[in-house]
Amino acid sequence: MNGKKASYAIWLGGLGACLLAGLYTTITLFREGHWLFAANDVVVWSLPLGMYIFLALSSSGLAMLSALPTLFGMERLEPFSKRLVFLALATLCGAFVAIALEIGNIGGMIYFILSPNMASPIWWMGALYTAELLFLTVKLGCLYTGDRQNALSKTAGSLSFLCAMAAPMVLGAVFGTTESRAVYFGPMVSIFYLTMALFSGTALFLLHSMICHRLETGRFPSHRSPVDEMFYRLFAWSAGAAIVITGVTSAVGMSTVIPEFMAHRTVNTPFGSLFGFPLEVIVGLMVPFALFMSPAVRKTAIGTLAAALIAWAGSLVIHMKMLINGQRFPVGPKAEQYPEVITYFPSPWEWLVALFALSVMLLLYTLGERYLNLGTDGAATR
Repeated sequence: MNGKKASYAIWLGGLGACLLAGLYTTITLFREGHWLFAANDVVVWSLPLGMYIFLALSSSGLAMLSALPTLFGMERLEPFSKRLVFLALATLCGAFVAIALEIGNIGGMIYFILSPNMASPIWWMGALYTAELLFLTVKLGCLYTGDRQNALSKTAGSLSFLCAMAAPMVLGAVFGTTESRAVYFGPMVSIFYLTMALFSGTALFLLHSMICHRLETGRFPSHRSPVDEMFYRLFAWSAGAAIVITGVTSAVGMSTVIPEFMAHRTVNTPFGSLFGFPLEVIVGLMVPFALFMSPAVRKTAIGTLAAALIAWAGSLVIHMKMLINGQRFPVGPKAEQYPEVITYFPSPWEWLVALFALSVMLLLYTLGERYLNLGTDGAATR
């Protein structure tokens, strides 16, 4: 981060331009409203919500990883705690930007905060992610004061882990309790989101670590990985679990006679398919899983970087596919005035919201690596 000043200035300039575009988008959305999105009475959840799900789950995965040394005695992962906690915080800030602009109304945001509904999964989702943000902030402060093992640090780590476990399942319940949408309904969404949180969080950490090592040393590692081997195992395990859950869910959907599922089977997936299997699952889950199962790939930084990038970007596509597929088929009175299948493509304003959320996250990453000494404190990796 301290090396090539010209490249660093260009990078900050690019992020600054994206942030200015995001601020303009924010003002425009708060002034003109939700109609700027490519949504309607059927497709009410669009790209900004998909970006929120993607970043929030990644943050939960990072928070779970950061708690492993404290809760499960994995002391070998302790040197990575600061970076994991900070990345979880920065990613969650990006997620909050996306959901705030998805709401698109300041009054609605204030009403949501000041009018808790204990029976609403959406309220619990917001409460848990807010609590996760607070506990992670306390944990990061303890790490910087050197009090890694005091009562406050352990309590904050434990509570952040519990929030990081519960929040993805509650987020899944937002969809899983939607009885009118057969594609969403059921407990599998919560389990899948919890698995995807660990999957995308581990992928993001590996991706970020490889890039930071390249920037710090001027080269990719040749023999020793800059991260512990345990992260590779966690990535492979979570990818394998996500593939199994996806397979079970697909099998249930293919065998049922519920009309919504039958209609779903007759329509091509938004991102295409290969031999009848969704392409985003093949590319985003199966390919990274196969790559990380190969020792030869794990030993090469380029292989790790490519697999982590494919996995992290692929998880966004997987979330968007699920989000849109559950809304493509009008139900009830809406079915009379809309086509049998709704098509959707994000509007330019939605892309700007997604870019704004990513830019906030990346700016925090950049400043954190530049000023907060998030490295491994000289600890050896295996």
